[in-house]
Amino acid sequence: MAKGKDPIFGIGRLDEELSGIPARKGVLFFASPAVGNEVFGYQLIQNNLIHNNKVLLYLNRASPKAYLADMKEYDFITNDNLSMIDSYSGITGINSSDGSIGRMIKNPYDKEEIKKAITDELEKDYDLIVIDSLSLIADFFDFDFALSIVDLINNKIKNSDSSAVFLFTDWNYGEDNVDKLISKVNARVDIKGIEKRVIFGQYFAVIKCDWVIGKKFTSVLFKSVKPGGIKIYFPKILVTGPTDAGKTSFIHSASKDAISVDRLGGTIALDHGNVDFKGYKADLFGTPGQERFDPLLKLLGGEAVGVILIIDSTKPTQFPRAIEMLRKTETYGLPIVVVANKANMPGALGIDEVRDKLHLEKEAPLIQTVAENVENIDPNKPAKLKKEGIEAALSALFEELT
Repeated sequence: MAKGKDPIFGIGRLDEELSGIPARKGVLFFASPAVGNEVFGYQLIQNNLIHNNKVLLYLNRASPKAYLADMKEYDFITNDNLSMIDSYSGITGINSSDGSIGRMIKNPYDKEEIKKAITDELEKDYDLIVIDSLSLIADFFDFDFALSIVDLINNKIKNSDSSAVFLFTDWNYGEDNVDKLISKVNARVDIKGIEKRVIFGQYFAVIKCDWVIGKKFTSVLFKSVKPGGIKIYFPKILVTGPTDAGKTSFIHSASKDAISVDRLGGTIALDHGNVDFKGYKADLFGTPGQERFDPLLKLLGGEAVGVILIIDSTKPTQFPRAIEMLRKTETYGLPIVVVANKANMPGALGIDEVRDKLHLEKEAPLIQTVAENVENIDPNKPAKLKKEGIEAALSALFEELT
């Protein structure tokens, strides 16, 4: 019996939707040729090793040394719970440089040796078996042999506490072959690109999962980040609100690399920052608050996927202006989080008062924020806001978006 816990994906959104990978289940990561699936494999392996799951990797895409080096670029470090079947080094005629990684296929052109190596290894106690890559098995031999490997692994895990993941790229293998493959797995996660002349975005989506019933799955944009791996990605979050409400302070407090176009401390064009928080990445775009820049608002609001509306808790007279800015950015209907800044300043309204004056529904997210050091605020520089408020606002928006 395997000794670890049920395997996980190691990617927050997939684990949230599918609750990991139950024993005796097989998962297909189905990538288009324009989008690689390698990092999904790295992250999957890394996180299962961390959770003390024993992992067997069948590797024919690179040498073990090169594979581990690639993982390290994402800050993924393996341990003794990883074993490999090296089906790559024999092709090059070079022995694997590290005999501790497991078994090397001496003749990678021999189907029977490959099957025997997999069969022998599956007699041991593994929690997760990863095939990287199934499409290369089809390329090197034929698609029927690739399907037979899936059958071999499926038959083994049916009588164990193991799970399996197959990394596959669809290089036009034909609809019949692909349909046969999909029918042999319990879950399928597509990894694809959004195309307009060129690939300008990547997303993954759960297409089927037989252990989660009655749930509608959605596609999720992502980025591969070094270090870090797969991050859920929101390409444009609009941060808007009246003048001096604290938009620039919010973006600079939430981001490590924020920039502003400003004059005498007041933003006259836009702020931009990049957020990396709890497995999510997002680009923040701040609008100017002055009315003379209102013609920019619609342009800046274009293609936004969510909105953070910043208001000054001490200036309820600006609340109508805040609502007007939402209208002019044409972002009504998008997920919105309202941030009531300067909540600890004299004259600041409480949450219920802010909600009432903004006519917010009871369920609408409303987060209070305050500066770290009110006494030393430089009016010509963005104030640093306390971490708790920033994280609460981001968490609320990301929950709305997912």
